[in-house]
Amino acid sequence: MHESHNPGLQEHYSRSSWIMRANKWGMANAEWGMNGVRLSRHAMACEFEIIAIGEDRAALRDIVELALDEVEKLEERLSCFRPTSEVSYINSEATARPVIASPDLFRILSLAKQVWSDTAGALDVTSGPLVGLWRKAEKTGTEPDEQAIAAVLEKVGMGRVLLDDATHAVQFESEGISINLGSIGKGYAVGKAASILSEYGVECALVSGGRSSVIGMGPGPDGDGWRVGIRHPSKLDGRVDEILLRDQAMSTSGGPAQLDADVEERFEHIIDPTTGMQARSEAASVSVIAPDAALSDALATAFYLRGREFAERYCSEHEGVRAIFSYECAPGD
Repeated sequence: MHESHNPGLQEHYSRSSWIMRANKWGMANAEWGMNGVRLSRHAMACEFEIIAIGEDRAALRDIVELALDEVEKLEERLSCFRPTSEVSYINSEATARPVIASPDLFRILSLAKQVWSDTAGALDVTSGPLVGLWRKAEKTGTEPDEQAIAAVLEKVGMGRVLLDDATHAVQFESEGISINLGSIGKGYAVGKAASILSEYGVECALVSGGRSSVIGMGPGPDGDGWRVGIRHPSKLDGRVDEILLRDQAMSTSGGPAQLDADVEERFEHIIDPTTGMQARSEAASVSVIAPDAALSDALATAFYLRGREFAERYCSEHEGVRAIFSYECAPGD
């Protein structure tokens, strides 16, 4: 591992790409099994898993079930692929008039707009039409021309989403705008589940959402935090590093393919929402550690696109945010 002069940035170089696995976090069951519960549930096209430690296992189980119930409720409201969801309703109505959003959705959109602004548009929850355009191109084998990309870009841009902090109203400035929360919603769900645990008095838990996001609450089984591994994609027991999370979140973007949070289709291209063009990330994957899982989820997407130098500047200006870049080989090799 090469560590940057910026303490918020680390780099790994390898002949293989590295990704984070949220399914098994490098902790043996024996370390927590006598004093905790481990439950999982399928939601948002992945397995959400919670490990909680405490003396009353029956009470813990009930609380963990409540937290997983909340994840399912969020999926019902946030999926743009469900016709009855809140997001689908806003997508259909917010061009014609302001629509009052629920507290959860307004918080997500507010954070998404802030990260969009902070990352020069790299994180854009309105970029779904671009992904659709390039997914179609991948299937047909014909790249879209400049005219087609320009037409779709007219329907993309978080700057066209108006948010009223006083009323929680959402309105779109132009026709064709729509919201897809795939790049931030899973992290938000992980964080919301953790907040449910905390509300009911759980102080020590690990909450993960598929391969992308995890929160470590409290001291973990060893007392110094939750030990989370960043693992090799083809070696089940291979890791490049272990991170201790204590009241922190970590999210990863990148790897051989990205899994769409709603439709379970693999899409291997990176699309720059500001240009509409395919981009190539310099890294095999990027992991971001932050106080909040929605933020780490959003920043992992943005840093993967914008690159190491951008991430280094961001981390130096934002306390509590770290980035870990993993490469197939050292730059210049």
